[in-house]
Amino acid sequence: MTPPAYPVGGGRGTAWPARARERVRRELRAASVRLPDVFAPGTRLVVGFSGGQDSTCLLHALRHLPANLDLTAVHVDHALRADSAETARRVVDLAHAIGVACDVTRIDVAGYRQTLPRASTQQAARAARYQALALAARQHQAMVVLVAHTADDQAETLLLNLLRGTGLLGLAGMRMDETIALDKLGPPALDGLEPSAATRLIRPLLRVPRAMTLAYCTQFGLPLVEDASNRSRAYTRNRVRLDLLPMLEQFNPAIRTVLARTAELAADDLEALDQAVTQLLPRVAHNNDLDLAAFRAQPRAVQRRLLRLGLAALTGRLTDVPDAPIEDALDLLQTGRAEQTYHLPYGVELCLSRESFRLRRGGRARPRKN
Repeated sequence: MTPPAYPVGGGRGTAWPARARERVRRELRAASVRLPDVFAPGTRLVVGFSGGQDSTCLLHALRHLPANLDLTAVHVDHALRADSAETARRVVDLAHAIGVACDVTRIDVAGYRQTLPRASTQQAARAARYQALALAARQHQAMVVLVAHTADDQAETLLLNLLRGTGLLGLAGMRMDETIALDKLGPPALDGLEPSAATRLIRPLLRVPRAMTLAYCTQFGLPLVEDASNRSRAYTRNRVRLDLLPMLEQFNPAIRTVLARTAELAADDLEALDQAVTQLLPRVAHNNDLDLAAFRAQPRAVQRRLLRLGLAALTGRLTDVPDAPIEDALDLLQTGRAEQTYHLPYGVELCLSRESFRLRRGGRARPRKN
């Protein structure tokens, strides 16, 4: 049962400065126009809730929408700090103060990380967190999961992708509306998750700067539950947040907004490219083979996308596929001879014949001949 709501830091008649409140509400209205099924009156939603400024702003703003949404907050205790259980208790109290029931899921992220040998602690925590939110959505029969990523998070994500090296997909950053296949995150961290489960993730504050979520919480007198790990420079994302972004602000004070907008534009371009490639695919692919002449007639960007989509279909992953083997494979497809093969990542062979080529798993790939 949802606890009764009461005003935190004042009632509706209190004279609050309106700028932050109206900015957040405007973005939620814009999200409701783009996603009317999510924000329809009475829709049951799960909201990821850490108790920090971003998720507190989101939960409070959703609680006061005219649509009267059916909300459940979910806090994931990563068990990474000795005081995490006490932090979870404070988060539950804050959610109740806002007027929303809050579930807590505790996951031993340090232990779970052992099943992800190449993952950092933050990557393991992210995988476990999304699994916990997806399971909560299923248990509550919620349509989607809402999380409170902001324009600052988008800027950090874009910079991290650039530092690693990226294409259009990395430039697009996070999406407002995204479906995440849980088996792509890693092995199950919780009992009760189906291997093929997916969850729809909505980020309605993706255009809102983090400074605005703090102003919103201040205006409404909302207490916050701070996570001390957000100030630790042991994590790369935190160093981007605490060191790199402030340095870039010396060149452009609006760099966070600029980067977030860049990601949004790249996402639009990527969507258009994906649609074009999807429409092209039936003219190029025949069963498991791709017509070599039709493939060569396409711009290299389209060729690259076709090849990467084929690789993803076989392996289920692309995020850590380096650029060099993709480019080498494209060169081979332009000039290669029949019966040549090329070894792509994860044991995938690119095999040429006279008029077509195909990708297949397994086997021994002969080295590329120049």
